[in-house]
Amino acid sequence: MAAIMDGNHHQEQLLPSREFEFFRAGYDRRCEKPITTIFFDLDNTLIPTRKGDAKACSKIADILQNEYGLQRELASEISTTFLTSYRRCPDNPDILLAQWRTQLWEDALPSGRKHLAAQLYPRWVEYRTRYLAPSAEIVSMLQTLRLQYLLGVVTNGPSASQWEKIDRLALGRYFDCILVSSDLPWAKPDRNIFYAACHYLGVQPEECAMIGDKLETDIQGGLESKLAATIWLPLPKDLRLMHDKSLADLDHQIQPDYIVENVLDLPAVLPLTTSFCQQRCRPVVERRGSNSYIPKTTRNREASYNRFLPDVPDLYSSSSNSCDSSGTLESH
Repeated sequence: MAAIMDGNHHQEQLLPSREFEFFRAGYDRRCEKPITTIFFDLDNTLIPTRKGDAKACSKIADILQNEYGLQRELASEISTTFLTSYRRCPDNPDILLAQWRTQLWEDALPSGRKHLAAQLYPRWVEYRTRYLAPSAEIVSMLQTLRLQYLLGVVTNGPSASQWEKIDRLALGRYFDCILVSSDLPWAKPDRNIFYAACHYLGVQPEECAMIGDKLETDIQGGLESKLAATIWLPLPKDLRLMHDKSLADLDHQIQPDYIVENVLDLPAVLPLTTSFCQQRCRPVVERRGSNSYIPKTTRNREASYNRFLPDVPDLYSSSSNSCDSSGTLESH
């Protein structure tokens, strides 16, 4: 599948006509630059966060109606209130994650029903985890790509909230590097967060690609970092929020190198061949009798969801190669 397919009616609906014609004119091609590393955004790129959150809240509305006898309109209003508050502030660093989200459910429930919050929260988490899980097709794609590329996650968001998703979905097994902005002094589009990922993996920005759904963070950051390729995955209209930016909103000031309709289309814009020293930059350790890979992350793995600022230098001038002579990554 090409980056943009002629005659794709669904994609014409997905993008305003001005944007669609812009991309049809010059973006139906593969990247010809050598790429060794692919950085993924997390939410709404690798995992369907908005869709999963909404589906989980809909399930809670069903529970409120069917198990607790609330009218459907009230049950839906409660779930919508929670979802709105949660999207506005998914994490409060001053209290535990579960405590904060239980409080949001309690605030959404009417007087006389607030005690249900403690019962609803764990069920919401269960449904949410199920709906956020990447599809079997995405997992297969990641496993295939990892045979040829180094893979990283570069995500903005609160540390506890982002690491909860990464851990519950066991995403660490597919990646060589995972960076969460709240663990660092920078967030996308600051180019230093991209340089930090390059630093961890011992690669240069010009050999990396970035795929994400936000023009103003994923694409702008990738462009300012001078990555080899930026790949935009615009959200369908039914999942967009008021603050989401389009090319028209930005007056085409941020122009991704490629656009895909689905993250599974990513291989279609990658070079047909690539060559790099994969094993030199991927640290191998013995675990339970077999070779396993330990990803470089911004989290202190000794503590649960604890902010940790690694020793990453200011990298505006260049990204340094962090592989030592033995072929393993230096610790930070």
